[in-house]
Amino acid sequence: MTKKTYERVSSIQRITNETQINVRVNLDGSGKNSTNTGVPFFDHMIQQLSKHSLIDIDIRCKGDLEIDSHHTIEDVGWALGKAINVALGKKQGIKRYSFTYLPMDECLTRCCIDISGRPWLVWNVFLPNVTIKDIQTEIFREFFQSFSQSAKITLHIENIYGQNTHHIIESCFKSMAISLRNAINLDFRNLDSVPSTKGTLTGNK
Repeated sequence: MTKKTYERVSSIQRITNETQINVRVNLDGSGKNSTNTGVPFFDHMIQQLSKHSLIDIDIRCKGDLEIDSHHTIEDVGWALGKAINVALGKKQGIKRYSFTYLPMDECLTRCCIDISGRPWLVWNVFLPNVTIKDIQTEIFREFFQSFSQSAKITLHIENIYGQNTHHIIESCFKSMAISLRNAINLDFRNLDSVPSTKGTLTGNK
């Protein structure tokens, strides 16, 4: 069995007129997280993502919250997705595919992932409440959209059933976390190869 001899870590900075974001990830961590976006409910969701994916995540974001939380949540998705994509490098030896059914009390959510290099989001999630903790709940689709684009992954998320908006949103983050954890794990039978007949998962071919 070949051992991994490189670190899958990255640091990303994203600065615009709307947000200033610093992100650091370690894909082979233990789920340690430190997140400060100024939006406590969203911080809690990122903590769930880190804890259940075992990806160490550190995020610092200063956004235009005087307007609303839209730019903060969407742009963190861009920065976090890019950080994960960079940390994956050439994606050699990863398992690539994964899916998870995640129950949370009355709701059930399914997440399917392909670390394909071809970004795509299918979002089949109905959120009963328009707002939660003063956040427009429609922005969570934009988080997963920006995340899938910058991470260059195919991401399908579907809430199969549920009634509580908090539970539905949290189950989306948790199901993606577990699917991501499994998809980025190394396949010790295939460490020396990129899992694609193209020979690449960078999305450039």
